[in-house]
Amino acid sequence: MTTATLLALVLTAAPPEPGRWFPVSARGGFTAFLSTATGSPTIGADLEVLANVGTPGTGPLPFAHQGFVFSAGLRGFFGGSPWTACDWCLSRLTVGPVARLSYVVSDRLEGATVPDAALWLQVSPQLVRESLPDAPLMPGGSRLAFAVRVDLGVTLVAWTLSLFKLVGLIHDEGSVEVGAATLPLFALAFINHLALSWEWSGAAVSMSSHRFGATIGSSF
Repeated sequence: MTTATLLALVLTAAPPEPGRWFPVSARGGFTAFLSTATGSPTIGADLEVLANVGTPGTGPLPFAHQGFVFSAGLRGFFGGSPWTACDWCLSRLTVGPVARLSYVVSDRLEGATVPDAALWLQVSPQLVRESLPDAPLMPGGSRLAFAVRVDLGVTLVAWTLSLFKLVGLIHDEGSVEVGAATLPLFALAFINHLALSWEWSGAAVSMSSHRFGATIGSSF
């Protein structure tokens, strides 16, 4: 009776869930642009949330799991630039949808897995809002424009996991200088994202311009 009961439980049990890529990704970063029209910089923060679709497979690279992933979502950027009559008083906000194509690789695949590394290209049409504050000799105000941004980047979650393991080993050693060693490593572990960007923007408060820039930050 016991054998029959165990056999019935095995046959009716749900099969183990196959490994898959995590369906959502997010990133935040620090971005700096340089305008080709004026030479002025724009510095600010990037935030992005994406839904991911892709199936792990095999391929030519020496990783156990790899493949293409398509992602779509929303992004936003908020930053500032110097202006002729004031220092860093021109604010710039961009928002819009984003589409990304990535090639991801990973030696881990257990349930929903964030890939170890990803090389990706993404495109984003954007609505731009630039604003200046009111000043005695310069009226302020806001203007809207349209922009297109293209990014080429890499994400290395394996870097984050490796530093977390190193922090754990240092902590287990019980050194008197654990805090001094692990805190910088813990902060550095989150810097796993690098991208280069090109943006074309119509005229808002500033003139129409191409902008080239770079982003560094965290992505998961």
